[in-house]
Amino acid sequence: MPQETFTAQQQAYWNADVQRKRRDPRGPVIAAYTQPKIRYILEHIRLPAEATILDVGAGNGYFSYEWDRHAPTTAVDSSPVILEQNPIERKFVMDARSMAFSDATFDLVFCHALLHHVDAHDRLQVVREMARVSKRYVVYIEPNIWNPVIAGFSTVKREERGALRFTPHYVRSLTIAANLRIIASCSWGLLTPNRMPLATILSPFFRLFERPFPLGVTTIVIAEKKL
Repeated sequence: MPQETFTAQQQAYWNADVQRKRRDPRGPVIAAYTQPKIRYILEHIRLPAEATILDVGAGNGYFSYEWDRHAPTTAVDSSPVILEQNPIERKFVMDARSMAFSDATFDLVFCHALLHHVDAHDRLQVVREMARVSKRYVVYIEPNIWNPVIAGFSTVKREERGALRFTPHYVRSLTIAANLRIIASCSWGLLTPNRMPLATILSPFFRLFERPFPLGVTTIVIAEKKL
């Protein structure tokens, strides 16, 4: 029996019924996770008054919902199962490796926890595709494997093992390879929204650590296209 490919494994996981049980992006736990990161990003970029945003690998809308409150946001994801739960209006099932948008369509192209779910040989193509459809800014947030919690979770959970390579240096290297200029980059926070026990109760505490933090659970990279 042929071994299941990484891409097939990911597709099966993200189209499974379990994805219908994710936290509501409009709830307090997700707000505690997304809002400080978005504030940090906006401190480092200058979006025009009529800006548009693309959320790639948007899932059920953890960040799409919040971005859409700042500027008109479009969400794309390869999984119709998870995308149908995304609360914003503009959403399309689409492959991040080849998106059906013209060059320089959006002022900001963003992804959260997407790249480590993409086969290693396709990751640079996804970053380049994000850059292609962006007028200027490309931002992504990925797990930081130097964080002990992320390291343990990524080792145990098969669908998260793509994160085992995701050091901050690796994420920055994808940026440079895509011919983007890094504006800012940091390790960030302690809050993970999906399966954290007692997250609703503890979210006010973890909000205190939603900032640049040594060995944080995520790496944030803010980049722009070179002129």
